[in-house]
Amino acid sequence: MSPFDGIRDRIERAIAHREALAEIWNNLVEKHLYDVFVDVKDDGTGTICVHPSDDLPASCALELGETLYHLRAALDGSIYQAAIIESGQDPPPHENRLEFPICSRPTEFRDSAWKIQPLSQQCRTFIESIQPYNAPKQLSPELVILNMNRSLWILNDWARKDRHRQLHVVCSWASNASPMVHFPPGVMLKSIRVSGDGFLENHREIASFRLAGYVPGMKVEANPNLMIDVAVNEIPKPAADNDTLGERLKQMVVAVRFVVGALEAIALGKAA
Repeated sequence: MSPFDGIRDRIERAIAHREALAEIWNNLVEKHLYDVFVDVKDDGTGTICVHPSDDLPASCALELGETLYHLRAALDGSIYQAAIIESGQDPPPHENRLEFPICSRPTEFRDSAWKIQPLSQQCRTFIESIQPYNAPKQLSPELVILNMNRSLWILNDWARKDRHRQLHVVCSWASNASPMVHFPPGVMLKSIRVSGDGFLENHREIASFRLAGYVPGMKVEANPNLMIDVAVNEIPKPAADNDTLGERLKQMVVAVRFVVGALEAIALGKAA
């Protein structure tokens, strides 16, 4: 058995809460998630809008909060356990001050040095290497989701916010809209402009269009034909279509597992 096994139990607990959130969402997508509204003016210009049919249950925010809590606790626990091994003391020196620092600027990391003071230089160097400010600068949007530095930053930011309030889990993030407009014979679609991706909160415009040959009173229908996913209305906004809440939580787990494994290898290697 490894002294880090208890920390990995935290990660498994986080995964269980993440899967519970996914199950809630998967059950919801089988229902009616939003209403569609088509508004056409007398001159033939119109808009396609959607409105969420209902709010997500409070259990979504609770499951998300528990996921973040256990992942953040696993990071702090890995610091504590590494300090025990490297110092040879249990409890380790400065036990009440130990914490995994996650910093946006080098100055913040230097100011947080006391949080990892008992650790070896090798551990401290590794911890600095995965700080958010050391994230690669030139990643393409679809690869941003795979960056561990960013995943740790989001984890830290969301977990900090969740300690003070529930995160704002909204009904869905709308993307890849390809709306279709249905109109009577003799009418033509002259143009259509699709709005950008965004949160489905309140009354959101998906597209605007212009019809030729439209006469007031004609029946016009539309299908927004978009992809939706559960989302959190907190920064950062998705960088690409694959930057979903589910994928962010998955990459947080990957990042925390990596950190725990690396600190375990360094600490036990030095102890050996």
